[in-house]
Amino acid sequence: MSEPQSSYAADEPRRSRTTAIAAAACVLLALPFLVLGPYLLSAQARVELRCQPGGVCLLFHSSWLTRHEVASFAMKDVQGVKVDRTRAARRNRVPIFRPTLVTAYGEYPLFFQWTTEEAEATRVKAQLEQAFASSSGKTVEFIRDDRNASLRVGGSFSGVGVLLLVFAAWLGLRTRTHLRTERARRAA
Repeated sequence: MSEPQSSYAADEPRRSRTTAIAAAACVLLALPFLVLGPYLLSAQARVELRCQPGGVCLLFHSSWLTRHEVASFAMKDVQGVKVDRTRAARRNRVPIFRPTLVTAYGEYPLFFQWTTEEAEATRVKAQLEQAFASSSGKTVEFIRDDRNASLRVGGSFSGVGVLLLVFAAWLGLRTRTHLRTERARRAA
């Protein structure tokens, strides 16, 4: 009994098909990385509070990609700063803390990520309360930047996605070379 004959000899594999499949797989693999990378880089992890003496307070949240104003209110509308306390969702359930600005228009967290150090949160609370209470006419400024974690993870995801696209482009060029070689063999 004889086996069916393919259009190509058994000793001549179709390299163009293999590299084309690999290129398509790399593009499909790159897509989640290219979506999640910018998503993680856009985490609003930098909190900026600037209050002019007797004037307006502006609260901004920034990411590596964007910056937007969260709130604008008069300095007289600031009612104080409190420290929120809760338990972590992890297994050991350690207490976590975050200072929150209390205004007549609502409460605004001053840390993007909760901290396990109560002293850090209460230190920020004391500094801001002292700055708001003093009538020296100085600008009150507070900046908390927690963007490093999003840069590491989001940058890594974006980098892997770009590398996969570069590899897919290289495989696409190899596919084209293999196709030319196969056509030349078929024509000969």
